[in-house]
Amino acid sequence: VEEVVVEDGAVGGIRVAGELHPFDAVLMTTPNIITRKIAPVLPAEYTEILDRVRYQWATCLVLTLDRPLSDMYWLSIADDLPFVACVEHTNFMKPEEYGGNHIVYLSNYASSGNPVLEMDARQVLEHYTPGLKVINPDFDPSWVRNAWFFKDPGGQPVIGTNYSRSIPPFATGIAGLYLANTTQVYPEDRGQNYSLQLGEEVARLIHADVRAVAARKGAWI
Repeated sequence: VEEVVVEDGAVGGIRVAGELHPFDAVLMTTPNIITRKIAPVLPAEYTEILDRVRYQWATCLVLTLDRPLSDMYWLSIADDLPFVACVEHTNFMKPEEYGGNHIVYLSNYASSGNPVLEMDARQVLEHYTPGLKVINPDFDPSWVRNAWFFKDPGGQPVIGTNYSRSIPPFATGIAGLYLANTTQVYPEDRGQNYSLQLGEEVARLIHADVRAVAARKGAWI
């Protein structure tokens, strides 16, 4: 999606690859920083709320190994290691499903400016190797068949003092345009269950609004 198109104070649709796709209602599920880019005509009071929220980057180093790292599926890391979770997917699914590779995900959060964000996959692997040796003292980088490094600037909203003042409403102030994202999950923690709850709440709002507009036009939904 390149742009959310707004005409005369109401959503007109979305633009994808230069082509307009018209819709009566559009729900954005993007982080605030992306929302600001694809919907630049939001009301000033709404963008002020969006801009209050700071984010931590989410990072994930994905490794394919020629042997298991451990016998654990999911390790939440509380020690002073350079990552916060080690998920060995092939302790849940058989390595045979992945050509005999053992797949490991190493996730973390980082503030803007963290040197890790400027590293490539091999550099991150070198940075993480001491932590991997804590999990398995025998680990050696030669076990790694391939490595990929992914990062997302909108990984986790930072919940600060008086955060409730920074929660944007679903309705953006533009008719037919709505937002639902992780900034609105508070006071709950981020998770799939609360994402589903958020989706149900905003869907009910959109349905009610669309029905009201249709009724004013003499149509029925």
